[in-house]
Amino acid sequence: MKIRAFKLSDIIDVAELISATYKTFNKNEGSKKAVEQYLEYYNPKNNFDRIKEKFLKSSIFFVAEENGKIIGVARGTESKLVNLFVEGKLHGQGIGQKLMEKYERKATTLGSKVIKLNASMYAVPFYKKIGYQKSTGIRNLFGLKVQPMKKYLN
Repeated sequence: MKIRAFKLSDIIDVAELISATYKTFNKNEGSKKAVEQYLEYYNPKNNFDRIKEKFLKSSIFFVAEENGKIIGVARGTESKLVNLFVEGKLHGQGIGQKLMEKYERKATTLGSKVIKLNASMYAVPFYKKIGYQKSTGIRNLFGLKVQPMKKYLN
C-alpha cells in the first residue's frame, strides 16, 4: 500500500469509495433524506463537475492505493479535515491512521497548529485513538449527526 497525492484521474474512484463506505457504515446517522443527499452529493454520474470543483479546492488531498486501486482517502485544508474514508473490508489495518499522519504532517508544513473535523458517530472511536478530542456535543449538520473534534499539532 502506498499513499500518494490525489490526481484528477482519481475523481470517480474517490467519489465511489466515499459513497460506498458511507452507505455501509453511516446510513443510520441522520434522516433518510439527509443520508440520500450526502450519497447523491458524491454521485459522480450526476455531479462530476461539482465534485471535481470541490476536490480541486482541497489544499491537502491524499489517496491510499494498493495494486492500482484506491482504498482510502484523506482530504481537506490545513485546518479542517473534510473526508477520511477507507474501504470497509480494510478497516482496522492502519490505513486511516497512515493517511491521517500524512495529512497532519502536510497541515503542519502549511502552518497549521490545529485540525478540526466533524466525525461521523461511527468514526469517533478511531479519531479518539489517534489523539482527537471532542470539542462540543453532537451536532446536526444538514440532518446528519456529527461529533465536532480537534487535535492540536506539534
